[in-house]
Amino acid sequence: MDHVTLTIDDRQVTVASDASILQAALAHDIYIPHLCYHPEIHAAGVCRLCMVEVNGKVELSCRTQVRKGMAVKTSTPEIDRDRRVNLEVVVANHHLSCKGCAGVGHCKLQKLMAHIRLDRKRVRRLKLPLSDLPLDNANPFFTYDANKCVICEVCVHTCEKIQHAMHVVGRGPKTKIAFYGDTARCQNCGACVANCPVGALYAPKEALQESA
Repeated sequence: MDHVTLTIDDRQVTVASDASILQAALAHDIYIPHLCYHPEIHAAGVCRLCMVEVNGKVELSCRTQVRKGMAVKTSTPEIDRDRRVNLEVVVANHHLSCKGCAGVGHCKLQKLMAHIRLDRKRVRRLKLPLSDLPLDNANPFFTYDANKCVICEVCVHTCEKIQHAMHVVGRGPKTKIAFYGDTARCQNCGACVANCPVGALYAPKEALQESA
């Protein structure tokens, strides 16, 4: 495997030539905010939070392959502004209450809000969800909570590698993840639940007891 050397925030790093900028940064403990990236699936670039400046041009770090001599800045005034706006949009379409959420303790959205120091009062002035959406229990192996979903599509792309049992449906604010109830296509592997970066997917107690 060939390797290349590039500069990230004035620090020289060497990685495999087929790595993305985000992978190169994370491998060297350089944090780039991200939500929809997962190392086990292809980079979709949905959240648009991992933007960086490459030789003066803004790129998505999860979808940009490293090149020899590349100079990367993970933070600039312009990137910080755009990243904050993108995160505000995600949070504004997300129910802010974390009480009782299955994602507490490992929620990437909470980590992002703390890292970017998002102003919750400012977000509350945006158009927040007016009412809770019903829980989706179509799949007997997990529950889908659309109120916590950030439409990162990690679960969908995870399932694509196994059975294609999950899909993105709807448009705009009505977009959600759907499981069509075909239990024969679901192997109950738990990968979608494990890879969810928030608390939108969780295994019901009944399913956990049965699989024990």
